Amino acid sequence: MKQHYLNLNLYYWLPIWEYRVPLLFSKMEGWIDEPYYWFSKSDDEKHITACVEPSGLCFEALMEEKEWQEWIVNFKEIAQKILGFKVGEIELGEVGHEPEWLNSKLRVLEDIRLILDSNSSSEAWKYLEEVNKNELTEIEELEIDKQFFRGNWHEIHDQLASGFQWSKHPSLSEFLYKQITSNKIPEFDYKPVSRKAVWALADIGTVQSKKYLDELAIINNPVIKEFALKRITNWEKEKERKGRMIPSQLSFSKRIRLENYQDYVNRIPKNGTNIIAYQTDEHIVLYQAYKNSIARYAVENQKLGGTSFSYDRMSWLKPNYLWMMYRSGWATKENQERILAIRILKSDWELILEKAVLSNFNKNLYDNHEGWKTELNQSEVRIQWDPDHDPYGNKLDRRAIQIGIKGETLKLFGQGMIKSIEDITPFVRKQKLYVDLDDLENLELPREEIYKVNNENINIGIE
Repeated sequence: MKQHYLNLNLYYWLPIWEYRVPLLFSKMEGWIDEPYYWFSKSDDEKHITACVEPSGLCFEALMEEKEWQEWIVNFKEIAQKILGFKVGEIELGEVGHEPEWLNSKLRVLEDIRLILDSNSSSEAWKYLEEVNKNELTEIEELEIDKQFFRGNWHEIHDQLASGFQWSKHPSLSEFLYKQITSNKIPEFDYKPVSRKAVWALADIGTVQSKKYLDELAIINNPVIKEFALKRITNWEKEKERKGRMIPSQLSFSKRIRLENYQDYVNRIPKNGTNIIAYQTDEHIVLYQAYKNSIARYAVENQKLGGTSFSYDRMSWLKPNYLWMMYRSGWATKENQERILAIRILKSDWELILEKAVLSNFNKNLYDNHEGWKTELNQSEVRIQWDPDHDPYGNKLDRRAIQIGIKGETLKLFGQGMIKSIEDITPFVRKQKLYVDLDDLENLELPREEIYKVNNENINIGIE
C-alpha cells in the first residue's frame, strides 16, 4: 500500500455540508458511519480520511494504487450527481475556482450562499419570497433555514419558526431546543418568536421533543416556562395536530399522516394479495393522476368533471401510493403530472367493490370462463391485481390493486361519493428528490394499512 493525497473542489462556502456532502460520503465504499473516514480510522491500516479546507476537500489515504484510483473516480462521479457541479482537482486544471454547474437548477445553492453572506435583511426576505427551492429536499431546506435562524442580521425569524412548525420534522427537535435555551432568538412585539419555537417543538410530537419540552418547563425564562407548561398540559388534547402529515387545508384529523419508508417496509407484508391503503375509521384515500386541466377542476369543485374529463371512459382508482408513483413516474408522465388524493367513505368504497369483476379469469372465484366473461362485460367495475413496486419502480412479490370504474358507477363516484380532493403533487415532487438521490432513508409516504373488507359479498381474490 502507498500514501495518497488529493484536493477536490467541494467548495466549503456552499450550503451543501449538512445534507448533500454527508449523503455523498455514505454512498462510498468503506464508509464507517463517521463523516470523514472510510475503511478504518487507524493510520496503519487501509484507510481514507478527509478534512475541509478553504481550498476544498482534502483527502489522505493509505491504499493500493489501483484501488485508490477506482475509488476516487467513483467519488467524483457520485459527487457530480449529488452536488450538481463538476468535481475535480483545481491544481490539475480539471475544474476552476467557481462551480461549473451541470444541474443548472441547483445553482440556487450558490444564490442562497450569497444571501447568507450578504448580512442584508432585504436579501433575507428575498430568500423567503423569491428564491425557488423546488429542487432542494425538505431536509436540505430545513438545514438552510437553520443557518438563517441562527443569524441576527435579519427579521425573518418569525416566518422561519412558522416553517419549522409547519414541517414538524423530527430532525428539528434538538435544534429548536438549543435555540430556545440560547436566549439569542430575536423577539418581536406582537408575538415572541421563542414562544412559536416552543410550539413548533411541541408539534413535532415525538418522545424526544416531549423530553425537551419537559426541560423547558423548568428553566428560568418565565415566558418560555409558561408556554412549555401549557403545551405539556395540552399534549393529549393537541395530539391531533402533532406529527408529520401532507400539508393541506383540511382539518388535522383529515390530513394524510406520513411515515418513514423503512418503517413502511418493515410493517407491510412483503407478499400476498391485499388492499393496502391510507384509511381512517370512516374513510379511505384513493389516488388518481391527471393532467393539469382535469386536476384543477377537481380541486376547485371537489368533484370530477369539466371539459377535459370524460364520463364515457373507464377511470382507474389506486389505493396504493407507491403503485400510483410507479404508474405516474412520480408525477412526470404525460397527462399524469398532478396527483390527487381522493377521500371517500369506506361504505361507499365497498359498494364499488361489491360490483367488481376481475379482469382475468380466476377458477377459484368463477365457475367457468364463459360465466366470468359475461360478468366482466356487464360490470361497471373491473379489478386488476398487478405487481406492487418499490420507489425505484422495481417489481415486488406482493400484489397491488387498481379498480377501473365506468358508467353510472363512475358518475356516482365522481359527483356523489367524494368527501375531499387534495392535490398532493408538491409533496410527491419533493419526495421524488430523495428517490433520485438514492436517499430512501429520508423518503416518506402515507401511512398505509391492509384494508379489511367488511362486506361478505365482496370476493375479489384477496389472499
